[in-house]
Amino acid sequence: MLDDAYLQRGLDALCRAHASDYFADGHRGGAIVSAYFFCREEAVEPEAVETIRQLIDENWTPTPLCAPFADEAALSDGVQQIAARIEHSLDHLRQAGHNVILPTLALKAFAQRPDLLTETRISGLCTMIDAFTRMDDVPLQPAPDVPSFADAAQASAFTLGEMRACMQAFDGRGQGWSGHLLTYARALLDLRTLGHDALAERAEHGFALYVDRIRKGPLETDIPRLEHARRPVQPHRADYWHQRRQHAVSIGHLFKYPYGFYGLMRHVPDGPLSQSCWDEAYRIF
Repeated sequence: MLDDAYLQRGLDALCRAHASDYFADGHRGGAIVSAYFFCREEAVEPEAVETIRQLIDENWTPTPLCAPFADEAALSDGVQQIAARIEHSLDHLRQAGHNVILPTLALKAFAQRPDLLTETRISGLCTMIDAFTRMDDVPLQPAPDVPSFADAAQASAFTLGEMRACMQAFDGRGQGWSGHLLTYARALLDLRTLGHDALAERAEHGFALYVDRIRKGPLETDIPRLEHARRPVQPHRADYWHQRRQHAVSIGHLFKYPYGFYGLMRHVPDGPLSQSCWDEAYRIF
């Protein structure tokens, strides 16, 4: 597994992203935190963990983005400050839900390392949350009904079904919508696990708007992209990462998407839905 140094690096990157590129660098920080929890929560083969460690070290660990912050005392109300800032951002769908996805990863990291809840980190993270813009360029109808994420099994099955439909609708137009559907849903599950039930319930409205958006299918803004080659993919295995390291890590979806996917799949029993999701997973991995 990855040691706690990686959790801190990812968290520090998330809390520093606003000073450089809140969106791209926020993704990079979120990717490191996602990789940390993915390696600890799933049955990831040791060689796979080692390759993930190498990819993080080769691409992000030495950069200023991951530099440690100066020592400060932790704030007792730090979590409340972050949760309040997320809640303030829930008036609309914002940049594919990243106002929920990324700070929820930070909340999960802080839950494990409350000593890192310092004023500088909290201020940086809140500034990043404020930076995510409303998606007013895409007219959205009233949100469809989605299952409450208080029922993890029902919400996960719903999300994975929407993922399959989204993958097919966006074939050849990029799978960012389907990938972020997973990370958005995982964030709502994580908020519940962390005890932020009221916040998660409020955040479900934005997720419903996201579902409405992807159901509309590709728009002119969805750039045509080559699909991945169809092949069996299992990101918990070492052979997957040996092949994956031949490609650029970009802003870190290679870690964020498995974290979301496996977290949802954990609540779905083996059967037709599970098998069909594995059959189509090559599109995002």
